[in-house]
Amino acid sequence: MERQRTAAMEHRHKLFTNLAPQSVHCATLTELDAPHHLLAACYAFSYETAPDSRIVASTWSGESWSEARTIADLPGIAVGNPVLFTGRDGIVHLFFALLYGQEWTDARVTHMSSKDGGMTWSSMRTLHPMQGLMTKTRPLQLAERLLLPVYDEASWCSHVLVADAALTDWQLYGDTTARRKTIQPAIVELADGTLLMYSRSVKDRIFAARSFNGGFTWTASQPTPLPNPNSGIDLVKLGSGRLVLVYNPTAEGREQLALAVSEDEGASWSAPILLEDRVGEFSYPYVIQASDGRIHLLYTAQRVAITHVVFDEGWLLEQVPT
Repeated sequence: MERQRTAAMEHRHKLFTNLAPQSVHCATLTELDAPHHLLAACYAFSYETAPDSRIVASTWSGESWSEARTIADLPGIAVGNPVLFTGRDGIVHLFFALLYGQEWTDARVTHMSSKDGGMTWSSMRTLHPMQGLMTKTRPLQLAERLLLPVYDEASWCSHVLVADAALTDWQLYGDTTARRKTIQPAIVELADGTLLMYSRSVKDRIFAARSFNGGFTWTASQPTPLPNPNSGIDLVKLGSGRLVLVYNPTAEGREQLALAVSEDEGASWSAPILLEDRVGEFSYPYVIQASDGRIHLLYTAQRVAITHVVFDEGWLLEQVPT
């Protein structure tokens, strides 16, 4: 692929600061119908699985983020790991983990929707009865179905929930046979229709699996050369066909957060492009490419704020070591 280099600037913003409780984590992002408008969400909590946890949202106007507003809060019941998605009809969907007990193994995947850009929401519904299922990364829209990456917190194995076009029937598929190894899968569709799944793991490496039938069955998940310190990742396919991976590029710790670029659909990756490299935690990235081509990245910063980074593909390519 020929690289198109353009003058570009990187922008950084902070959002979800000064909340009570103060801790925030696991941000998500989607583009709205309005030009240059985005909707972000994360969960705020005093500690993970705390009964005071709630999901908060903010809207990006193209220049700044709005004040945070609560969109899901069940007194005495913990929530976590929100995922936003805008359908072809403009309806915004929110998927998240709702605890039916005290631990993440008690979670079930829950859904709400909004017809007004995230200002008001429908009632909650459970997508699948299996307890222990959780979310982290964006759905993948295919021609006739939607794939929501999920994982089983109890068995530590990556899966997908597959919905029909109307999003009314959800079925669990995609056992990657990596029990006790992988969670929080991220999925992209390659040029030949193959689906590529990357997952976080406890084995010091990102694991990969593939599907050749639209997500219903997957190859056994196997380790890649890419390091992973048991921390969340994200993977996106750009309009150019390039893949972008956001991850902690070490086997231990979450002090470094980096981008990597693949020109060959994941067969090889560039050296890490560091976004963070200092004491603390920088983790749980979530990245999208908006309709104007700009790339928006959110990630947890020290568990007290979410960082928003904006750049274009030209800037990204200029950072790739040659």
